[in-house]
Amino acid sequence: EVRLSSPLLHDSDEPTLNSCGTPRSAKTMPDEFDELARSLRQGAGREWREEAAADEQLTELQRRRARTLADVAREAMHRGDRVTVEVAGLRLAHPVIAVGVDYLVLDDGDGVVDVALDRVTLGLERRSSGGASGKPAAATLRARLGELEQAGARVTVVTTGGERGEGLLEVVAADHLVVDGGGGKRTYIPLGVLALVFSRFPPLLDRSSQLFPRSPGPRGERG
Repeated sequence: EVRLSSPLLHDSDEPTLNSCGTPRSAKTMPDEFDELARSLRQGAGREWREEAAADEQLTELQRRRARTLADVAREAMHRGDRVTVEVAGLRLAHPVIAVGVDYLVLDDGDGVVDVALDRVTLGLERRSSGGASGKPAAATLRARLGELEQAGARVTVVTTGGERGEGLLEVVAADHLVVDGGGGKRTYIPLGVLALVFSRFPPLLDRSSQLFPRSPGPRGERG
């Protein structure tokens, strides 16, 4: 080692040189700067990832807040989920074949069931395969009831309170249905309490919406 002497430096202040003439303290400075820079980069990257994750969670939360029951039912239909419907002591578990603005249609094996979405409880069980896409030509439940009336369909109507009306769907009036049970018997059912309509008349579909094949999955049972 070589010691430098200067009238401006005391012995304790004199730098120590290595064999190449470089101060020993200068040799460690680049390593310290590299470590500091690496630490700053890692910290910035961690903060960026945390912010991105928080933004993603907020976006997903906002998406879920904006969804309607029809959106939930439509997504379940596309995935091929098992959907259950419960109302007035009934529990239905059947494939969904169409979803409108305020109703869905189940295929119960014997016919179809039109379900008023805002008057039932939906349950979903995720499935890993299957799926269908059905957009009914009748966008709303009221339009679907008109379709059944025009077809002269025989129906079984179930209300939110469990009352039933069975027979020919004769008229869709301003605020009620008229079901002709035959023999002079007619049942007048307020639209506001209508929950389920069983019939053998499947909905007319908008064929331009058929993006997925119909899943043949297992049929449920009417509870």
